[in-house]
Amino acid sequence: MDEYESMWKSPPGSPSQLIDRYDVDQVHEENDLHTILDALHPSTIYTLDITDTSMLPKHHHPSLNKTHLRPVMDECRLIKHPWEIKLLRQVCHASSKAHISLMQSTRKHRHEHKLRALFRCFIVLHGLSREAYIPIVLSGRRAAILHETLHHEPLPNDEHTIVLVDAGGERSCYGTDITRCYPANGKFSPEARTIYEIVLRMQETVLSHLKEGVMWADMEFLAKRVLCEELIRIGILQGDVDELMYLGVVHAFYFHSLGHSVGLDVHDVGGRHRFVHDDHEERSEFLCNRPLEANMVVTVEPGLYFNEVAMRPWLQAPGYDACFDIDKINQYSAVGGIRIEDTVVITKQGVDNLTIVPKSVDAIERLMEADSVVDLYPPLF
Repeated sequence: MDEYESMWKSPPGSPSQLIDRYDVDQVHEENDLHTILDALHPSTIYTLDITDTSMLPKHHHPSLNKTHLRPVMDECRLIKHPWEIKLLRQVCHASSKAHISLMQSTRKHRHEHKLRALFRCFIVLHGLSREAYIPIVLSGRRAAILHETLHHEPLPNDEHTIVLVDAGGERSCYGTDITRCYPANGKFSPEARTIYEIVLRMQETVLSHLKEGVMWADMEFLAKRVLCEELIRIGILQGDVDELMYLGVVHAFYFHSLGHSVGLDVHDVGGRHRFVHDDHEERSEFLCNRPLEANMVVTVEPGLYFNEVAMRPWLQAPGYDACFDIDKINQYSAVGGIRIEDTVVITKQGVDNLTIVPKSVDAIERLMEADSVVDLYPPLF
């Protein structure tokens, strides 16, 4: 960086500072690139497919390989080093404290955009540099919309109103992904409690089975089976659980994957198998054909949603009407949607849950009864 540019930007660190900051072996000036490559005499130079290689000497261009590096890097990012897990734990704990603070602020700030602003404030107070992604803050029936980020509605004044907050912070490029749902007025209605505890049972059942060697696809199936059993229990679904699972009717209420890898990206790379679906679109599936390994960091985020667009094809499909009780659907649909999401580390024996936000009904209600926001200070870093 020249002196003129340093008027507008902070001067770069010294080589020793950069080595310490980025954990690299050596630091070189851009102008040294030709000399370094000539000294190394590499037979092949591997770059990402998006890398600008215009600075490379012309005689090195024939040896460029832009296809092999990305899958190797993606695989490396799937299994985390101990220092990465330590950093992710710090980020998850700070983000969890921000969620706790937001829960305790909700009854005083009854608008989605205010809650969204407060979360940004809380993660900074807890030592994080920024949000890892645009947060999702939805309330009432809109909680059944997976990724709306407009935050433009006041919280409905209804006993069933649930606030869904899908948000996480970031530090040193590592982010986390946490979702919590809680009652806008501090108390779950009977219907909201029932739906919430179904999703909590889905998540806790999966968490109790996760460990090294388990197939992720089996966990996806397990979460859906628990959902199917519970929907039969409360009367929304009617029939035999095995037959209903075969028909796939739970997808009327749960239509996304169980989770994903977390790291340098919130939806991190690695472990995805690309394939062409029956509709001729290319898709990817997470860990579909390999067992989980220790030190993978993943989310576990089952949900249950009363989304009209998702339900309509199933409710209108010929021969499927006997599977559903419309009166029961109408009874519970005011809840909107519930998702509970934790970020966890896979271990040989189970999981190390990095997320520390309370999630039982009783714990949430106790938190929301408190008069003041807890644990704002000191920051974790």
